Formats: sequence, structure tokens, C-alpha cells
Amino acid sequence: MKKKITALLLALTLLLSATALTGCGGSGESSDGPVSLTLSLWDEAQLPVIQENVDAFNAAHEGEIKVNIEQIPWDTYWTKLDASLETNEAPDVFWMNTYVQKYVDAGVLEPLDSYIEGESFDMSVYAEGRVNAYNVNGQQYALPKGLDAVAVALNTELFDRYGVELPQEGWTWDDMRDIATQLRDAIAAAGGSEYPIVMELDAQPSWMNFLYQNGGNYLSDDGKTCGIALPESKDAIQQVVDLMNDEQMAPYSVLTETKGTDLFISGQAAIVFIGSWKSGVLEDSSLAADGNVQLIQMPSMAVDNKTNMGGLGYVMSANCENKEAAWELMKYITGEEAMSHEAEEGIDIPAYLSAQEGYVANFKNINAQVFMDASANGFAYPSNGNFDWTTIVDDAMQEAFGQVKTVDEAMDEGVAEAQAILDEVFG
Repeated sequence: MKKKITALLLALTLLLSATALTGCGGSGESSDGPVSLTLSLWDEAQLPVIQENVDAFNAAHEGEIKVNIEQIPWDTYWTKLDASLETNEAPDVFWMNTYVQKYVDAGVLEPLDSYIEGESFDMSVYAEGRVNAYNVNGQQYALPKGLDAVAVALNTELFDRYGVELPQEGWTWDDMRDIATQLRDAIAAAGGSEYPIVMELDAQPSWMNFLYQNGGNYLSDDGKTCGIALPESKDAIQQVVDLMNDEQMAPYSVLTETKGTDLFISGQAAIVFIGSWKSGVLEDSSLAADGNVQLIQMPSMAVDNKTNMGGLGYVMSANCENKEAAWELMKYITGEEAMSHEAEEGIDIPAYLSAQEGYVANFKNINAQVFMDASANGFAYPSNGNFDWTTIVDDAMQEAFGQVKTVDEAMDEGVAEAQAILDEVFG
């Protein structure tokens, strides 16, 4: 009789365990099979390494949880995600970036605070800036995956050829202008065609950093006010325009035809502002293979040297039917083992601090530690979940750089139009 009761209790326990592990977003399997979770991401280049991490997770949870990866190209990722959220067929866990506010406001993301607090999960293992980037309205919505930062790469061969000393850590924009002038004059005297400075005139690798370095901003902390027309912001943009006008930097027409990074690795520029997401491009270039690339922190402007720090995080669908299983997956794929593997393969700078050393060691031709050091002074990519106004700001910046309008005109007109949208949405 005792054996029968024991067997009955065991059977009941197994039944309850299997029932608890139903799927998320309608993806769960029957009670006699493992939970089926879907993980969505967009980067095909990162997929093989992340698949290896997921395979390791599946092996450790064999018979309990089975994770399948869905790789959706960037140009359709958000469209498909939005459609799946509307039909309650969203992936259980998926990549998130600066759009997080939009999805929090829509109520489709699961807050993670109860999971974090329930097991005293240590969030200090991640870079603080990336944790804060996914803390919205006082709640945590993602575990950080990776991070990126901006630094400067130097073509040391061009500096040697034209007899100009390399900049030193702690340099300023005044120092950069002086160095660029020396390069400009030496190149012209020798009949060369290289540019002293190049950059990609997109927000993250260039001008957004400068706004904050000069005491201005892109967006106020409360997300309601666009700051591109602040005097400090205008001055930062004017300084970029001045670099072009003084032939210290490639002209706008060149920078719109050819990416600054491409000009640099082809030997056509001495200095480039570059994001860590291009570290692989630098590493694999013949310029770096020949020992001619040196990384250094960006020069500081009036306030400081601040880097716009982006990066990805993993979020959970609010409709996930087995949130505990999804939480286990999120902890593993952002944990030390998985992040160390990503670091060693060089696919991303881990937000997990102790795994970052492996990323640096992955590079032989450049000192990727410079990007790590830059992230210590990083600020989260500013976003309020509305993106109608951002296109207007981007257009205003291009009008200023292309000198279709003066900086004052472009910023004043741009902020008026952008602010009207912000006031309508948040006013």
C-alpha cells in the first residue's frame, strides 16, 4: 500500500511539473513534452554563436525546455514583431534596442523586477549604463546582452609619412584641430589626397556624442524636450561644419558618397570616429594587419568625453505562458558562460563585465580595450519610444552639415517641427 501511495505521489508530482512547463505565447507542447520557447533576433552574423549558446541551454534542460531561434532580417524584424504582438503570437524572448519605451508603453513587455527580486539576482554583473537603458518608469524590462561605444582610430602610417605626432590620451577638440591643420598642410605640400579627419555623419558614431560632450543634448531626461537647438548643441554642430570648411575634415559630399570607415581602411584618412560595431572591420583590414591602426578615446569638448552607448537586451513577451522557463533562458544567454563565448568569438562586446576580457583577447590587430574604456563614460542612447520626431532631427542635421541651411536655421526649424510632435504625444 505504501509503495502505491508513493508511486501515486510521484506521478502527481511529475504531472504538475509538466503542466507548469506549458509554453509561452501559445508555443508550449503537451504535458508529456518539453516547454517550447521561441527566441527572435535579427543579426545573421551573430546567429551561429548564439545558436551554440542555445544548444548548450537546451542540452542542460533536455526534456524540460526546448528553445528554437527565429532569425528575422532587420528590415522586417520590427514589422513582424508588431504583427505577432497584435495577434498574441509573439516570440517568448526577443532582442530589444532603443525602441524599448515604445513596447513598454504598449504593455507588451514583461517587467522583470519580480524575477530579479525573487532570487536576489545580481544586476551589478552588467555594465550599469546598459542596465539603466532598459529601466523604464522605474521598472527593469531587459537583461543586457551587449554594448557598443565610440572611439577614434588613427592611421599611424599617414602620421609617420607626413611627420605629424600622434595625439595622446586626454586630447581635446583644440588638439584635434591643431593636428588636423598640420596634416592638411603636410598632405597639400606633398601633393597627397588623403583627408585629415573623416566620420560617418549618423547620430551614434558622431554628432550625438558631440551634443553631450559640449553640454547640450538630443533629448531631455524626461523624454519630452528635444535639445538640438540649445546653444551648446548648436555650437557642437557648428564645430563639425567648421572642420569641413577649414578642410580639416572630408567635405560633406565625400562623406555622403563613401562611408568614413571605408575611407579610413582604404588609407584615405588619418583619423576616423568609429563605433565598436565596426571593430571587426578594422581588425580584418590590411591596414590593421600591417600594424597601422591605433585606437584612442575621442577628444573631449567643453564638458567631457562622453560616448553614446547603445547595445542590445533580451526582453520577455508579456503574453508568455511560461515566464519561469523564459526567465531561465534569459539568465543563461546573458550570463557569464554564454557571454564569454560571444566575447571569445568577437560577435559583441558583452554587457556582462567579467566576460569582456575575452572580447579584447579576440583581437590581434587592434586594441579593443579602448572601446571598453570608452564605455565607462557612456550614456544610454536617448529614446522616448516615439520615432516620428527623430527623422525630422536627422534631416535637420544633414541640412546643417550639407550647408543647405545655417546651423542656427537648421536646428531652430528642426526643433520646432520635432517639438510639435513631442508636445502632441507627451504634452
